[in-house]
Amino acid sequence: MKLSFLTFGLLAVSASSFAYNGQVDAGFTNFDHDSDIIDSNGQVNLHGTYYFNPVAIKGPLNEAAFLGHNSNVYADYNYNYADRKDISIPAGTVSRDVTSHHFSGGIEYYVEKFYLNAGFGFGQLEIEDKLATPVGTLSNTEKEDTYTYRAVAGYMPISNLLLAAGTVGYQSSNEDHDDNRLLLKAKYVAPIGAGQHLNLEADALLGNNDNLAIAADYYFNPAFSAGLAYEIADNGQEDTDYFTLRTKYFIQSNLAIGASAGFGDDMTVLNINGTFRF
Repeated sequence: MKLSFLTFGLLAVSASSFAYNGQVDAGFTNFDHDSDIIDSNGQVNLHGTYYFNPVAIKGPLNEAAFLGHNSNVYADYNYNYADRKDISIPAGTVSRDVTSHHFSGGIEYYVEKFYLNAGFGFGQLEIEDKLATPVGTLSNTEKEDTYTYRAVAGYMPISNLLLAAGTVGYQSSNEDHDDNRLLLKAKYVAPIGAGQHLNLEADALLGNNDNLAIAADYYFNPAFSAGLAYEIADNGQEDTDYFTLRTKYFIQSNLAIGASAGFGDDMTVLNINGTFRF
């Protein structure tokens, strides 16, 4: 029994003393549309972060960098695909494949109670249409270059609360798709006793299209959380909204797995993700 208590104590000390400078996140999201048009739709995401100073564990493992105000640089890669169901017409069978690759990077910087986040991204959208006929296949491919940017400034009136505002933009070689919006953001991680915490978040994007998202995560202990999010989008013609259930568990201080399930207007969204720290 003494050996068991000693072993547990050593593991606890090891977890609490763990610090890291780098983090890699990877995830896959599947969008299941209640549609007769879309056959498959998914996204692969890779995100890497380097912290200028070691991140010490304070409270929830998933919130360590935020609670420690750790400045960093980050890079992100997204791959999206959507395949339309084949449509039969007198001339043959029509199909469409849409893919996009997007790279981005930026910096997140804390200066005492002030917060800065700036980033830039670029990518390419590709749309390939095919017509399969008895004598062969005809195809046409259109490509669109895309650029994104963000500039956000914030203030932390108390150590666990961030209030921020800024702008995010999307520019492309097709000017009809350009979009610039105002960003409002709030995040608060509150201790509620016995090693438990509550994370509250609210984000708003305001422009030609408006998005509002609110979320809450309950940390049962530093390693495990479960949460709920709600998002509504308004494009000026109609509103769409969905709820998301999400959870994350740190198997070790440097390794975590997560999952989420979203349910909304004519769509179900499932995500699996993982985190590795070093």
